[in-house]
Amino acid sequence: MRGLFIFVWCAVILVFTCVSSFQDFIHFGVLRFHWDSHPTFSHFLSPLPYKLSRGFLLQKLGHIVVFQVLTYLLLMKYRSRCMILIVAAAFAALTEILQLFFTRGGRAFDVGFDLIGILLALALAGFFRMNHSQQINLKN
Repeated sequence: MRGLFIFVWCAVILVFTCVSSFQDFIHFGVLRFHWDSHPTFSHFLSPLPYKLSRGFLLQKLGHIVVFQVLTYLLLMKYRSRCMILIVAAAFAALTEILQLFFTRGGRAFDVGFDLIGILLALALAGFFRMNHSQQINLKN
């Protein structure tokens, strides 16, 4: 059952990744996809914009939260934190590269925001696991 949750969450991420306009989807419920067989890969290495708008920051917070949830789901199914880190980071990179093919702005710095969510989830899970084991040791 946990594998199904992971699959569904990844499918949701992929739909949001590949939709032509995330704004149209959110505001109007319009779900369109447009394939670009010759994307401009140099856009992937574009730097962060100089002026960070509220909308931009909210979008990046979304990246963090989405991959934090994915990591928690993976932690519920698998034990190897190293494997979870590799799988989640690879999926993050895949989603950004896919955006280039779906006329969206896939960016390397977005993988960084995804990694923040992944690492935050791993750190929090480690902290709570360590804290929980210390409480058990104190009771014994």
